[in-house]
Amino acid sequence: MKKKTKWWVLLAIVVLLLAGTVFDYFRSQTVSIELVSVSPETVVADSSVPVDVTLRVSKRGKLAIGDDIAALVEGKGSMSANKARVDENGLVTFRYYPYNYLEGVNEPGTVTLVFRNVSDSVFIGVPKRIRVTLDVEKPESLGGNTMDSLFGK
Repeated sequence: MKKKTKWWVLLAIVVLLLAGTVFDYFRSQTVSIELVSVSPETVVADSSVPVDVTLRVSKRGKLAIGDDIAALVEGKGSMSANKARVDENGLVTFRYYPYNYLEGVNEPGTVTLVFRNVSDSVFIGVPKRIRVTLDVEKPESLGGNTMDSLFGK
């Protein structure tokens, strides 16, 4: 009898987790996160030239004022903050600091920024997300960042 009860309890827990996941998934489909701007438009591999990424967030057709948006860098570079709050205009801005160009080590390429509405999930954490891919270019002046300047010839 006890063995059967354990299986029913386990099954009930699995069903509740699955229901929570499905609920959060459908709830996340009511959220819209759209890219408004990337400034400057040309991203260079120089951490002294940050990039502002602005997003507009809405929920069920209305501005998602007060929602928390989390940011993650997939690749090199960093964000000034990993979470920010949507303002009264439905906008949120993150500052990305690109990696520094270093020949043979940190070459130009792409970086993906992932933004998620972490305020929207209720049970399991299935937030709406948007991926923004930035093409990082080689800076015009290297500022001394070469392998020779670091390690000598």
